[in-house]
Order: sequence, then C-alpha cells, then structure tokens
Amino acid sequence: MKEMLARSAHTGRRRMASGLRRFFTTPAALPPANRAFLERPIVLIAIFLALSLLVMWTADYPLGVWMKSFPQQLRGTAKWISSLGTGLLVLSFSGALLIFAIFAPAQKLRKSMRRSADLIATGAAFVFLAVAGGGIVDSLAKNIIGRARPELLQTDGAFTFRPFAFHADFASFPSGHSATAGAMAMSLALVFPRLRPLFIPVGVLICLSRQWVGAHWASDTLMGWGVGVAFALWLAHAFARRHLLFTYDSSGRLRPAEQYKSIQAILRALIRRIPMIGRKVAPAAKACSPQSRLANS
Repeated sequence: MKEMLARSAHTGRRRMASGLRRFFTTPAALPPANRAFLERPIVLIAIFLALSLLVMWTADYPLGVWMKSFPQQLRGTAKWISSLGTGLLVLSFSGALLIFAIFAPAQKLRKSMRRSADLIATGAAFVFLAVAGGGIVDSLAKNIIGRARPELLQTDGAFTFRPFAFHADFASFPSGHSATAGAMAMSLALVFPRLRPLFIPVGVLICLSRQWVGAHWASDTLMGWGVGVAFALWLAHAFARRHLLFTYDSSGRLRPAEQYKSIQAILRALIRRIPMIGRKVAPAAKACSPQSRLANS
C-alpha cells in the first residue's frame, strides 16, 4: 500500500511538472488573423467598461433606490442564488477531478485510460484556473478602485470612491461574485459547448441576484461579468496557442480540439463505474423448492 501511494505521488509530481512546463513555455502557435471579434479579451473589457460607465451615469441611482424596495419574501431565494457566485461548488468539483486525474495510478491503467485521465486533468485545470484567476483579478481591481456599496447610498451617494481602501464597504466595482459567475459560465460553455444555453443564463441570474440583495450597483455586476468572461477567454486563448484543450475553427472562433471532445463521454463512463450509480445489481435467482422441481420434472 505504501509503495503504491509513493508511486502515485511520484507520477503526480511528474505530471504536474510536465503540465506547468508546457503551459509556461513559449506558445507553439499564434492566434489566427481572423480571430472572432467578441472573443478578444481587450475588446470585451473595453465594451463592458463603456457600458458600465453609461449605466453608472444613467441608471445606477434609480436602480439603487428600487433595490431598497425589493420584496422581503424573495430575499432568501436571491441570497441562495447569489451564494453560487462564490464559485466554491465549481472550484471544489474541478479541483477534485484535477487531483484525481493527476494522482491516478497511471502504471496500472491501460493506455486509453491514461489518455482519458490526461484529458480530464486538462479540462479541470482550465475551469479551475479560469474561475480562481477571474476572481483574483476582480478582487484586486475592486479594492484598488474602491467604490462605495449601495448600502451606503444615504450617506455616501452613488458616486463615492476611495481608491486603495481595501475595505468591504468600498469594494463594489466591479462585482466579485459577477466576475466569478462570468468566468464559470464562459469556461464551462467553452468546455461543453452544447450546454452553453444552460451555463450563460445561470451566470446572468447570479449577476442579477447581486442587485436584488442590495450588494452591488447594476454597473458593478455588468463590469464584473465582463472581467470574468474576458479572463476565461484570455486563458482559453493561452491554452489554444499551446495546443491544449482548444483550437480555432475556420472562422477564428475557439472550440474544443478533436481529442478533447470526448471529455463528456469519458465523464459519463466514469460515473457508470461508480458503485450504486452506474451498476445495477442483478436480482438473485429464486431457489427452487424440491416440490417445484418434482412438479416440473
């Protein structure tokens, strides 16, 4: 047992070192000249910054006043939706998958299973880094900018800023939960394109819930979403340029590489192998009594 754990730890360290070395090496390819306009992180940041400044100037104050009258009966539901924006569920699941795939006893797996573990590790690493990285970038930005939260509307107004305050009351723009929601939605939509109609609306709902609970202005959530989506796209381009997980189609849009399209099928196969989930216990054959055997003879 001890020998097996030591071998798995050695294999895991080797895989981690190989993955980090491949990610931090010089990109193997340049992005295509016809790269999709709305998949360029800088373009997205510029668009969302312009929109959030417009909303900040025209709509933040009346929406902030409206948030004060949000129905009390719905605040519990809004808080539950808002809690999804912490990203703990996605981070925990993707982190667990990453650890499992890295430290799987590769020496005892078939070649196809080792390849499957590598595919899962790459996908899980992308989602984990996108969500964690998007949240960190946004946290730095909002503490540097230092905008007052809506709860200080009566005392500080809608346009009070205290840069570098590093205090929760002055860390409103951009919204951290919205950035995490944007990174979660975009990273999962890139890995599982068919489920994009599910992930994007859920992410938008999390952003709206931050206004319903009175934690952020509308411009905060708009800019936070932009930061999270832009970071996830930047990371996806970094992966694609190193021939990891993603590639570009003929129109310059990001899409999963051919070998990674099987991640969903691999996950389904692994789930089927979990006891009590994928396997059904065959009913035991009924024992025949001596009388029944004589009757059938």
